[in-house]
Amino acid sequence: MMNSVLVWCLALWVTLVLMFLGGVIRNRFQTFKRLFIPASVIAGGIGFAIIRLACRIEAEWFDGSDWIYQASEVLSRWPGWLIAFVFAGMLLVPNSERKSRGRFARVAREGLMVWVIVLGQTMVGLTVTWLVIQPFFVVPNSFGMLIETGFAGGHGTAAAMGQVFKHPSIQLDGGRDLGVFIATCGLVYGLVSGMLWVNLGARKKWLRTPPRSSSMSSLDRTKSQQRQSSSEAEGEASKRSGLFDSIRVFCSKVSLLAISLVLASCLVGVGLHRAATGITESVEGRLAEPVNQSNGEMLRLSGDAIDLLNQEGASDDLSSDAEQDGQAELKKRVSLVAVVGSFPLFIFTLFGGLLVSRMLVLFGSETNVSSESVHRVTGIAMDVLVFAAITTLSLETVQVFLAPLLILLVAGFIWTGFCLVVLSRWMLPKEHWFELGLINYGMSTGTTATGFVLLRLVDPELKSSAAEEYALAAPLSSPFVGGGMITIALPLLVLERVPLGPVCIGLWLVVFLLVVTGTLWGRHR
Repeated sequence: MMNSVLVWCLALWVTLVLMFLGGVIRNRFQTFKRLFIPASVIAGGIGFAIIRLACRIEAEWFDGSDWIYQASEVLSRWPGWLIAFVFAGMLLVPNSERKSRGRFARVAREGLMVWVIVLGQTMVGLTVTWLVIQPFFVVPNSFGMLIETGFAGGHGTAAAMGQVFKHPSIQLDGGRDLGVFIATCGLVYGLVSGMLWVNLGARKKWLRTPPRSSSMSSLDRTKSQQRQSSSEAEGEASKRSGLFDSIRVFCSKVSLLAISLVLASCLVGVGLHRAATGITESVEGRLAEPVNQSNGEMLRLSGDAIDLLNQEGASDDLSSDAEQDGQAELKKRVSLVAVVGSFPLFIFTLFGGLLVSRMLVLFGSETNVSSESVHRVTGIAMDVLVFAAITTLSLETVQVFLAPLLILLVAGFIWTGFCLVVLSRWMLPKEHWFELGLINYGMSTGTTATGFVLLRLVDPELKSSAAEEYALAAPLSSPFVGGGMITIALPLLVLERVPLGPVCIGLWLVVFLLVVTGTLWGRHR
């Protein structure tokens, strides 16, 4: 217990020091400001290099010590919780400050866009496998699923799909390692290329609120200059007075009430998540009772058949085990508990914030909550999220199937870029298509945390409703694609039983119809 506390303290100390260092470097070098690179990204890059160097030194010089490694593991778990914290504050603002008109249509279009991106990754991967890879390399049809597995699914889906790829009908025993490699490349590429897209979007004026705007009114310019002068004065004061005065200035900007309300929203969200999981487990258990009874009777009547099966060879046993693992993974993913459990925690904390907001209205205390203070609190959480996500990037490499993997990676890079620049403009709400597209871009190249790293660059105070609409649309896609039921079922039930050509043509038609639907919907709106 004491060791865990010390590791957490070490992780927190590293975060504070490197975040402070990132802010100093950004203020000292104007290039970072011109490229819209925040201090959290700079700190994350420094942390990424320092932690890996420290881990190597610790392993070679301090045998048996793994404090740095444990601190890195602690940091790697922060983004999941910090995203939930950020979403908990999104619906805490007063109702008068939150847009509600056309909410369903915008959320539905975002859900449609996610389907296009993820199904498109499967479509592109399978098509490239069919036309380019299989004529030169011996790989199964399901090899094309690696783009969706690694990009949209991430490392967790890559680990789960490892059991599926071992199925006797697929026989891709290294599927887990390949998926992890794709996921790692997607994380690095998504962050680096995302920064390039952000700078291009700023110069092309794709942003709802450009980081630098020469068209602001004189009043806004005056306010901006005042804020800049104030921040510069605070910066000079912090330089003169030291680190403790900097912390004092930082804490003076944070509202204790806002922190308390966001934490309360998180707790309500966790309670909703556990309640939903408990209810679904109870319902599924009751539904499974008649099936278990009938299965028990069948097993009692089939003892001789089981004895015959036990006499098969060892190779048949291994094949049966792999098949059972794949079928078990599919059964687990289509269960009611898995569908509800696939909803990310941030969806529940989002509604937790809504419940807390309703309670404030009920007691007449909604005027005490300032959207500015809530945004400031969630903005701090976003900075730490960005730092932790970059610092703990995993660069595991694999040397098998390198050539076909590179082909898949290039195809995935082209498709995700096309979705961001072209399809997002057609299908997503016009007022913040680029901001929402950046979240989708990060999601489709590794993790949602990467998407919020990019969103932080263009919308640091989360003034657009892009993040909120992304969260509300997540239940429309997360149980099915990007690691959901379709991702598991497609290689097991379709890809190795049907020729790859018809499957690719069918996917192209489905994606085309979804794009047309979303485009016409957007024009109608």
